[in-house]
Amino acid sequence: MDSRHSAVAANVLLGLSYGSREAALKEDYPRVLALLSGHFIGMEEGFAAMRSLSRQKVRLQLWPEQRLLSAMSAGELAGRAGVDDILLPGRSSPPSPAGGDADALFIPVLSLPLLSRLTVLDTGHPFVSLIVQSLCAGKPVAALALGAEPEHYCWGEQGLSHATPLLKDEIRAMAHKIEGFGIRLLEPGQAGSWLSGGKAPQKKQVLTAEDIYAAHRLGRTSIVLNGPAVITPLARDAARQYGIELI
Repeated sequence: MDSRHSAVAANVLLGLSYGSREAALKEDYPRVLALLSGHFIGMEEGFAAMRSLSRQKVRLQLWPEQRLLSAMSAGELAGRAGVDDILLPGRSSPPSPAGGDADALFIPVLSLPLLSRLTVLDTGHPFVSLIVQSLCAGKPVAALALGAEPEHYCWGEQGLSHATPLLKDEIRAMAHKIEGFGIRLLEPGQAGSWLSGGKAPQKKQVLTAEDIYAAHRLGRTSIVLNGPAVITPLARDAARQYGIELI
């Protein structure tokens, strides 16, 4: 059997293996899709973060850049990441624009090329397109920030600590910008508790008649409710009386 046929057979066996593992997982676990880019810093930390995340109650799937598959086999990538499934050319197609079945996105390696594409919302790149649409859909998106922290000791260990202040400032500014988009930046030790330690449940608002009277005095014609709310009967009556729309 030549090497090409061996590679095809390996991918088929890998797919069967992952299929059986995935079927054994509980359906109510959140699905997390990891978007893996190659970079000169943070690869080992990214793999460790995925392994840490995979030990939580999640269904972790990996979508690697094509060029990574030229440097590492699919089996090696899957083993180092500890994923439940991997998207491979010819076996799986990329997720749908809205993120498919993924409940959250994780970026284990925040490479500078991906970071710069994100800051300009270059949705021609499949990772950026998926990230932007997932953010717009309200899905959690997090990234290991190491690739955007030029002061981190890991950069010094790689002999990369001599960047000029301006270059460091530009990298930090890009990281700050994507954080403003809604991407949560994590330290290496935070990946495992990222989803389980999420935001506390949002408390319900209580809208009373006094709130309606106050809105009327201010000349408002509508009240926007941010999330779950309890509207008292008197508040509903007052809203109808003064023509105030509850949104």
